[in-house]
Amino acid sequence: MTFNLNSPPTFNFFYHQLVAIKSGKYKIGLLLFFCLALPYLSFSQKVLWDKTLGGDKDDLLTATQITSDGGYILGGTSNSGKTSDKTEESKGSTDYWVIKVNSNGSIAWDKTFGGTGEEVLTALQQTKDGGYILAGYSNSTAGKDKTENSRGAQDFWILKLNKNGSKAWDKTYGGNRNDQLSSLQQTNDGGYILGGYSKSDKSGEKSESSKSTYPLTLNDFWIIKINAKGTILWEKTLGGNGEDKLATVQQTTDGGYVLGGFSSSHKSGDKSGGNKGGRDYWIVKLNANGKKVWDKTIGGNDFDNLSSLQQTTDQGYILAGTSSSDKGGDKSEPGRDSILNDYWVVKLDADGSKVWDKTIGGNLQDFLNSVQQTPDGGYLLGGSSASRISGEKSEDRRGEMSGTYDYWLVKLNLNGALLYEKTIGSTQLDELTDVLQTSDGNYFLSGTSNSRKGGEKSEKSKGGKDFWLVKLENNFRRIQTIDFEPILLTKEVGDQAFTLLAKASSGLPITFEVLSGSATLKDNLIKVTAPGIVRVQATLNTRLPTPLKALWLPLQVSNGK
Repeated sequence: MTFNLNSPPTFNFFYHQLVAIKSGKYKIGLLLFFCLALPYLSFSQKVLWDKTLGGDKDDLLTATQITSDGGYILGGTSNSGKTSDKTEESKGSTDYWVIKVNSNGSIAWDKTFGGTGEEVLTALQQTKDGGYILAGYSNSTAGKDKTENSRGAQDFWILKLNKNGSKAWDKTYGGNRNDQLSSLQQTNDGGYILGGYSKSDKSGEKSESSKSTYPLTLNDFWIIKINAKGTILWEKTLGGNGEDKLATVQQTTDGGYVLGGFSSSHKSGDKSGGNKGGRDYWIVKLNANGKKVWDKTIGGNDFDNLSSLQQTTDQGYILAGTSSSDKGGDKSEPGRDSILNDYWVVKLDADGSKVWDKTIGGNLQDFLNSVQQTPDGGYLLGGSSASRISGEKSEDRRGEMSGTYDYWLVKLNLNGALLYEKTIGSTQLDELTDVLQTSDGNYFLSGTSNSRKGGEKSEKSKGGKDFWLVKLENNFRRIQTIDFEPILLTKEVGDQAFTLLAKASSGLPITFEVLSGSATLKDNLIKVTAPGIVRVQATLNTRLPTPLKALWLPLQVSNGK
């Protein structure tokens, strides 16, 4: 059997096994075995391109997503006027600034949204209709792009855009005090889940009182489920007696939600475990209606701040954040410096129990902001580092002055072992927000920089702080294999079910589906029920944001007597 791979390869594979079935007894005289080898793209230092985008003042990038056309949607907060890359005037103190760029980083359009006061964008996503949803918080009254008054101080503020960036609608949600949105995701029903933190009592859109001992100064998690038009379906306040700040919320494969942030609360309120240090990672699992299923407190003896999490292909979770804790509690390794911060990654199983943890850092400050599971089952970490060559950091920082930071990319395998790491930066402050693996297997890094031209930065600053985008190539390649186990079929209709077996060298799970023909399938156990042709699809589940359709490999099996 021969076949060709079209370039570029995909990490979302589809195999088709065709079995001819006729009445009575039959024999298939073919041993089914093949191996499809595709490149697993590993590490290289080559920067394909970089772009600096900004106006005459400060522009802070806070959210990035790969779009369905292979480009990117960028979002942040700006107080720049109509200058340089910014085509619209400022609306108030600070505004949402959104930029659509193509796969090479060229600007397709940009939009500024705001009211009369201060708006801070924290999250965005391309929606199923090809448009976009923007999320953050605002203290503006009604006016300009904001159609509703502030409920108290700062409120959740979301905007729905069409595919060209024009506003469709906006919504304000809040109580009588500060409510700051930090995370948003479109849900399977076409609506949205919003997550943030709140000091508000029962007021405005908030149906529950604060859980903290000192609500004027301390926060709770606040979650809102809305429909596709922004109407509230339910909302939930979760917290203990201390400070609880949500960083991220995601819908899980069971239709529920997982929340992650940090907590200084003791065992109280919704928090079932005591605190382990100054701050701990706090993970809460909700069902589809917002009812708590379980919660977990994970930490060491000092400050542990969670910034990112993702449900993994094994239905567990990967947690990422920053820790100044030493060895102890849930932390199995000492910090790289006794008082400074390191990357801290924790793997949980589906029930929230710890599987492993990993500390990564150098001799100075290292802040982890982003984690993504990669197609090989490993993990891609992105953050900012001020460290020199030390610990896990093999390259010196680019800036010589104290307080300078660079982008720091780290790749781990499935079990948390370090595979490689890379420093990208220039002369001053380069703070990474997101790192994403793209459909071509390369990496897209995005964040904020006030650096001059130098190091990996090919353009000078446009004003104060700017958006800084970097596309990084990976040249070193290893082979990843997907195998079907040998199968010799001698069956007739009505025989017992038989097992379909396939294995990925990465260890990622493979699922099966009957595409056509008369057969029943439960997990990987298939039973034919009538004469004809049965077509079965096996899929390797990966984490590429825009997976490509893969090769069809039909096996035509002859009927033997």
